[in-house]
This record gives sequence, structure tokens and C-alpha cells, in this order.
Amino acid sequence: MRDKIVLMTGGTETLDYFSRELAKGFCLLGYKIFLFDLACEEESSEALAHFAGFSDTILVTFNFDGIHMETSLYDGAGNLFWETRDIPCVNIAVDHPFFFPELLAIHPENFYQVSIDRMHQNYIQKFHPDVARNFFLPLGGTTLFPNGGYAPVAQRRYDVVFTGNYTPKEEFDVHINRLGEEYALFYRRILKELIEFPDRPDDIVMEQYLKKEFPDATREELRETMSNMIFIDTYIRGYYRGRVVQTLLDGGISVHCIGKGWSRLECARPELLTWEEDLLSHDCLEKMAEAKISLNVMPWFKDGAHDRVFNAMANGSVCLTDHSRYLDETLEDGKDAVFYDLKDLERLPGQVTELLNNPEKMQTIADAGYAKALKEHTWLKRAEQLHRGLLSKL
Repeated sequence: MRDKIVLMTGGTETLDYFSRELAKGFCLLGYKIFLFDLACEEESSEALAHFAGFSDTILVTFNFDGIHMETSLYDGAGNLFWETRDIPCVNIAVDHPFFFPELLAIHPENFYQVSIDRMHQNYIQKFHPDVARNFFLPLGGTTLFPNGGYAPVAQRRYDVVFTGNYTPKEEFDVHINRLGEEYALFYRRILKELIEFPDRPDDIVMEQYLKKEFPDATREELRETMSNMIFIDTYIRGYYRGRVVQTLLDGGISVHCIGKGWSRLECARPELLTWEEDLLSHDCLEKMAEAKISLNVMPWFKDGAHDRVFNAMANGSVCLTDHSRYLDETLEDGKDAVFYDLKDLERLPGQVTELLNNPEKMQTIADAGYAKALKEHTWLKRAEQLHRGLLSKL
């Protein structure tokens, strides 16, 4: 068995955090760990060459870090370091595959794709059939309280916390209108359907509209066109983030948001909205640990999970989330988490008010969620799942 693992740090802050959390789990499993610092490529490349032998190492990375654009990992003949050392590349994509069409097309020979949503798996199988090895692994959570001791729900500072940025829908007009009125109408029809039917995956809806408009389009043409329409994905997730928070505020519930853009949210009760910007992943966990309820709005993962879900549970907060097939299978509504429905947001303020008025019920849910998260859904558990399901077989 290969006993060394390389993880990439120094890039996107969230991915850096995920890598470091996985590293802790891999260490407990007996792996030797090398953290490649993308901010110091040349120095890291030299150290990596001494760390990795031949056929004894595995790269575990997020969003293709270390597999593209890092010139220090190519030799003078254009050969990628991982290939010259017989190092398998395990890539965990934390966004929809249509964000990475070129990267999926140029993946290394010894490459393993890990999807955080089972519908992402389906998309890859359909539009990137050459990616033969395609696995499912949800995102994990991190606890600040590995031995318990988190604050009781009734003593927490915030009623509701949401961690994530907000982008007003008008910022997408430049993308919607870029090709003229006819295309703008086409894009807005897709957005209208996704808003009206939020349980539908956006790639499926986009594909249906493209086939109706261009019935002779090839698989490659559909793939390329959808990758040029990814603003629809970011539009719809931003739309519902804003709408869910707005619904709570207008219903008289205070919400504390962690992220950029919330000063631009239009609502009837702006005095109930507070926010902080530019906080890091660890800071977000601390805010969840101060929240009675931690809100999640899924980023259009219809058969997966977001780390907000398990972070909330792992830090003793009541997780309030919309649905996905995976979450519906994994969590028990009213027992270890609470579900709301994007198609029935009118009920949401009443759901939250009922919870806030019943601290004993909230505490029971929070305690059960904490126990489940630590047992099954931390990054330490994801390291174990990766080891058992894939790494130990490489």
C-alpha cells in the first residue's frame, strides 16, 4: 500500500482548510503527509521531490489544484511530476463539473475523480465518459468541540447564522444580456423554471432547453455550451440565498450573516440583519458555535451535501436546511436536523419561531445532530472513507 499523501495548501482558503482537516485524518490512519504550499511553489516542489519516491505516494487535491497551471510541477520536457513518479491523482471537485470542462479533458492518466453530489457523478458519466473512475464522497464537517462541551442552545448569542456570500441578481445582467435579446430571453426562461421548480437540477434543465432549441447538438456541443452558462448556477444559488434570508427577516427573525454582499439585500426589516465580512473558515465555525440555529441553503447540490450542514451539527447548533436526496436519506427531520422547503418558504418563519420558542426541543435536536456528525460526517470520517474505498487499493 502507498503510505504517503500529498495535499495542496496555500490556494483558496476554504480548500486549504479542507486539506488540512483531511491531513489530520490521514495522519491518524498512519500516512506520511506532505503539504504542498501553492504560495511557495518552487520551494514546495523541491521539498516534494525529496518526499515522494516512486509508486509510494498519492496526491489528494481539491478542484484540480496541483494538476493544472503549476509550472513548477512540470519538467523541461513537459512531463507532469505525478506521472513521472507514478503518483495517482485523486481530485475532489467541490463545484459542479461544468465549472471544469477543460480540466476534466486534460486529466492525468492515473486519475480518480471524486464528486460531492451523485448527480455530479451522473453528469461526468454522460459528458466526460473518458473519466472512467468516478467516486462519490460528500463534504465533511469540522468540530471545535471533539469532546463535547459546546454551549447550550438557550445561551447562544445569535438566533440564526448563515455563512456565505450574497450576490444581487442584477449583477448577472451583464452575463444574461451579453449575446443580445434573443439569448437573454432563452436564459431567463431557464431561470424562471429553476425559480418556480427549485427541486430540479440546473444542468438537467439547461440540457432540456438546449436540446429543444438545438435538437441536433452533439454531446460535446452541449457540454461546451453548458459550461458557458455557469452564471445560471451562480445566479440561482444567490437568488435563493437572498430569498431565504429575506423571508426570515420579513417574518421578524434576526439573522447574522457571514460573508460579502449582505448590505445590498432588500428586505422589509433591515434592522434585523447583521453581517460580518472576510472571516475565515475557522471563524465561521466559531459563529456557528454561537448560533442557536445554523441556516443552510444548498448551492444546487440536489443529491449531495454542503459542509455548512455538518459544520452546524458538529458545533452544537440546530441545522436548518433545504432538501437534497442525499440529505433526506442521511438526516431525520426534527430529530438531528430540521428541513424546510424552497417551494414553501411561507412556512419558514413559523418553523423558526416554533423552534426558538422551544429551547428544550432545539437542544435535543442539536445534541442528536452533534452525535451523528461526529460519528459519520467529519473530515476525519471522510479520510477514513477515502482510505477504505479508494486509497488503500491504489
